[in-house]
Amino acid sequence: MARKILIIRLAGLGDVASILIPAVGLIRAQEPDAVIDVLTYGAGIELMSLCQDVDDVLGVTQEQWPRDLAPATQSFLNIAQVIAARDYDRILCLDTWFMPCFLAQVLIDIGLNAEGNHLDRPVNDFFTALHAGTLPADYFGTAFMASSYPRMKDWLRSWWLTPQPHANYPEYYLIHCCGLGDAIEPDLPIEPDAAFRSAAAGRPIIAVSFRGTTAIKHYKQADALTRLLQKADYHVWTGFDGSQPMGTTLARLASTDLLVTVATSTQWLARLAGCPSLMLPGAMHPAILGAEHTMGRTVDCQYCCQRGCPAGRDYACMDVPAQDVMDQVRRILAG
Repeated sequence: MARKILIIRLAGLGDVASILIPAVGLIRAQEPDAVIDVLTYGAGIELMSLCQDVDDVLGVTQEQWPRDLAPATQSFLNIAQVIAARDYDRILCLDTWFMPCFLAQVLIDIGLNAEGNHLDRPVNDFFTALHAGTLPADYFGTAFMASSYPRMKDWLRSWWLTPQPHANYPEYYLIHCCGLGDAIEPDLPIEPDAAFRSAAAGRPIIAVSFRGTTAIKHYKQADALTRLLQKADYHVWTGFDGSQPMGTTLARLASTDLLVTVATSTQWLARLAGCPSLMLPGAMHPAILGAEHTMGRTVDCQYCCQRGCPAGRDYACMDVPAQDVMDQVRRILAG
């Protein structure tokens, strides 16, 4: 009888594209005859339904993940019961957020074979410390996480500042930190959208994605660059707001010559579809993103890898001149 495996990763869409899909491939290579299910969240549910190596997608809805801790823990205790009833032989928690690690600890406490990341203490001990007010001040930052993977401790260090054999964060995380294999193949069998390509009438197709979830991922000269691209007679498109089915978005990316993007999920979707990216990295270090093409440093304080702008310079690292980006697009397409 085939072994049953569950992989848990509940982060955002880009994370599902860059971490969960490659992880499924690595586990499929280890256990080719296994039944592999995944537990994921939000838009990742639709994306994982396109992954042929996945047998079943278990989804956590927004309603099942309330913001307040007390109802969230009760909800995840219920999710743990659903998982336990499915009788998995192997469960991998590859997440680094608190609630997935809480879920993994519940599964460990009830005797299931769960590996990867989990709480640093049994769930009953966590609740006791929570109610007594004795948890460390930084507990819900990263102090909560323990792991059965010996090199997971390296996840917290600035690995991108030293020479690495890994091309990007997903490789570093899955191969080095988790030890799940030697190489990842982050792609899906996506057929290009022939009608979309035909509509370009032979012109190069450029996709643009100029907004992320925070202000530090907003390209200020987006309108100016779009006008330059259109004036150069490129077929320019956008539409990464979730209004299109995921399969449609991926098929269009598979038909696209180049994606110009900020550091957001669009890059990882493009990689799944085999579309190269020109990255406007902003605060993110290029070694983390591993894009095919990257605009260079804009200001001296760039690559701080912070969510806000610690220098108070109104995200100057995102103020890349539109003409410089346009020139780089020309060079890439000419090459």
